[in-house]
Amino acid sequence: MAANTTPQVYRALDADKYSELQRGLLKVKGGDRQREFLQTLKDNSEFIAFIESQCSTSEGKKIPTFDGPLTEASFKDMPQDQEKRVYELWRDIPPRTASQASFWASVTLEHIRENKIAEATWLAANGNITETGEERIDHALAKGNSDADNRAIDNCVRTALRRMSGLPIARGNRSVFVNPPFGRAYWRERIVHNILDRNDATADRSAILEVVRCSQQYWENLVTLIVSRGSVFGSEDVQAALINTLAIHFQQNPNTPLQTATKVSIIGRRISNIAASRELGALPFHEICDIIADLLKRLENAQSARGPG
Repeated sequence: MAANTTPQVYRALDADKYSELQRGLLKVKGGDRQREFLQTLKDNSEFIAFIESQCSTSEGKKIPTFDGPLTEASFKDMPQDQEKRVYELWRDIPPRTASQASFWASVTLEHIRENKIAEATWLAANGNITETGEERIDHALAKGNSDADNRAIDNCVRTALRRMSGLPIARGNRSVFVNPPFGRAYWRERIVHNILDRNDATADRSAILEVVRCSQQYWENLVTLIVSRGSVFGSEDVQAALINTLAIHFQQNPNTPLQTATKVSIIGRRISNIAASRELGALPFHEICDIIADLLKRLENAQSARGPG
């Protein structure tokens, strides 16, 4: 008898309905719809009821909830040990599923339902360490109806949607890999594990983490390369070679200017230029690494010649 190869289906919100909900919430800056959404965030039960009234949940396997402690700060920016644990729990989730905002929305909602995310207001917290998500919501709702006030409400709503699931309708597909903490943890650690599982990679875990956790913007720029330049970086060999080689370069050059996020985009363009004349993905892994290492050295030398700034 042939083995059952049907892929596991995981529970998720209805993708079309969830996309429609996001579009509706972004339609009018500072409008009643946005204010209602922010108000529901202040009560977990109301927020769950609001989402469920707009989107049904598909039948499928329920993933285990994250089993470590979460605070508002650690949820917003997970430390590496928590991201590692997230991936260990969820590594069986196929990439196709993990690329969907509706899936991560369901995951986040389940963690609110089970009080692993103690307050739904955590979704609205931004980079200001002196202001909680609840305070940010209160400040937004207390504002008037000027353009600036409406933008503040809109920004708050967008933050909550990005952190819940990613917001691809406004920020492109990269948002699902970058913005939701659970999704970011899964994808970042998946890349780390894929490199460490290779027999031909030379960087260790700590060095790879220095690259993928360099900064939020650095990670976003790396993801943008992979998502938007699929003809080059769609190859997992090229992805792994880039990050493996960057990790070694960072270790050998602790103060390298290539650690700045803007340099990632330059590196990506240069690699794409090289790929225009040769199929990088068809080369042996060590050759791809050598090509990228040479490129990084030339960029480093050019930067040194120009001096700081």
